[in-house]
Amino acid sequence: MKSSIRTFVLAAFAAASLTAFPHFASAESFAVSVEYLSHTLPQGGLASVNVMTLPNAGTYIIGGQESALAYSTTEAQPVYCYTSTQAGGSTPLVDGPASWTTIQAPGGYVTIPLNGYYVATAPTNIWVVCRYYGQGVVTTFNGTITATQVK
Repeated sequence: MKSSIRTFVLAAFAAASLTAFPHFASAESFAVSVEYLSHTLPQGGLASVNVMTLPNAGTYIIGGQESALAYSTTEAQPVYCYTSTQAGGSTPLVDGPASWTTIQAPGGYVTIPLNGYYVATAPTNIWVVCRYYGQGVVTTFNGTITATQVK
């Protein structure tokens, strides 16, 4: 009986608390881009492999991933993917998604995580740019990037 009363009181308190205070947890906008096509990365060069448009000014939480495959190589291949506001941009976003990884040879496969945030001052394109520094061939595919506006 004591347990039932305690449960009732806690439930009543929670209900009163939820209705008494405003909640601001909703997202203002959501953007997504999925790129299924494969992109062969130029050796030592940059390749823009995906792009997403942020529709409003504000703070966005960005998340996503890029898949990469190395072939015709006998050595591990270092790969770096990041986000930029320019196609083929060589300067990553300061707090934007960026990841280094190494694809093991031969025929190794990795999923590169892309998580971070960005504060847009106007509608903006966010590009996913990748590069590798090895001797073989690296291809990216099935990349996804999303952004949820939180402020």
